[in-house]
Amino acid sequence: MDCTMTTTEHPGPHSTGHNDYGYAETGGPHAAPSSPLNPPIAPLEDEDGEEPEDFVTDTESLRSRSDYDEDFMETYSLSSSILDYQYENGRRYASFRSGHYMMPNDEEEQERLDLTHHIYLMLMGGELYNAPIKNPQKVLDLGTGTGNWAIDFADSHPGAMVVGNDLSPIQPSWVPPNVDFFVDDYEADWLEKLNAYDFIHSRNLAGYDPYPRPPLHLPHPYSHPSAHTINPARCVMDWHRLIRQAYDHLKPGGYLELQESAVWAWSDDGTLTMDSPLMEYLMALNDAGHMIGRELNIYIDLKPWLLAHGFEDVHEQTYILPFSPWPQDPRLREIGRVQAAMVEKAVEAYGLRLCTQVLGWSQDRTRIMQSLVRQQLKDRSQHSYTKIKVVYGRKPLI
Repeated sequence: MDCTMTTTEHPGPHSTGHNDYGYAETGGPHAAPSSPLNPPIAPLEDEDGEEPEDFVTDTESLRSRSDYDEDFMETYSLSSSILDYQYENGRRYASFRSGHYMMPNDEEEQERLDLTHHIYLMLMGGELYNAPIKNPQKVLDLGTGTGNWAIDFADSHPGAMVVGNDLSPIQPSWVPPNVDFFVDDYEADWLEKLNAYDFIHSRNLAGYDPYPRPPLHLPHPYSHPSAHTINPARCVMDWHRLIRQAYDHLKPGGYLELQESAVWAWSDDGTLTMDSPLMEYLMALNDAGHMIGRELNIYIDLKPWLLAHGFEDVHEQTYILPFSPWPQDPRLREIGRVQAAMVEKAVEAYGLRLCTQVLGWSQDRTRIMQSLVRQQLKDRSQHSYTKIKVVYGRKPLI
């Protein structure tokens, strides 16, 4: 067979070069793309040389849970108003600071967040972070979600006090004694004293660019006339304010690490086309973000933002994340298998509010489109992937 891989046909929302998975990109934003997945893809075969059965996305078979001793303490209490959730399109959303977060917070979404945590661990070789921190005493996890990162960090650093905040009270009540969860909006003024933290971490908080770029695509016929009056932001309203607050609350020499995924897809062999359901759906989501002044794909901006706000020793690392178990490499194939299970849930979680509230789609139209995307992602002949950026920087000592 012809094993030559072609260059990417569509550069995505931000044209950028990349190299083999797990290594920082050395080319600039306009560097020519090269294949991150070598050797070229060969047909998947089982030990008998036959095509395997369709891969499954049974999340229960992929998840692993940690059990804690009974002496671990409950670390937060909640008011009834925080638990007064909102429901729409059959999904549950946070009521606290309603409209600041476009993702659901129900059990299905919590399971997706657990899978996402596992995927990051697999991509990063089991590491929770890349920053060269040493003996941290106080750590903050912004938008902690189900709290997996904070709990794992606390387990591996028993001498550190780990604080996790989120708009939704979906964290476990029994946790290690050095973890504290609380419900709060990390974009509000931080009440903690300045120079308090040795390490601040965040993951997948993308959702707003305070300096909107021109639209990436021409207007679509499905644009909704009331889109500009709707405000379903995903997470961060002002990245620059958030980074400034993190800088001010880090101790001199402390590190900030941002981990973000592209809301986009690529292929290097032409198997993913721009007129496919997946790309049409991603373009729709990005257009919806532009219509309300919110940028989903800020992953490319993380490094220059940290530099602009005075961080030193800024490093960026890019990871390639296949959407399904199509790679020949065993490690990437296993990662793709877990990603496929996560994407089954992410397709709806990412787009349900944007499509129905911003684009004005009906719930039926939205779910039909999402079903077509899921069907495409199960096709192993399509060699699509996305990118994860991990960027960290150090607050100067003086």
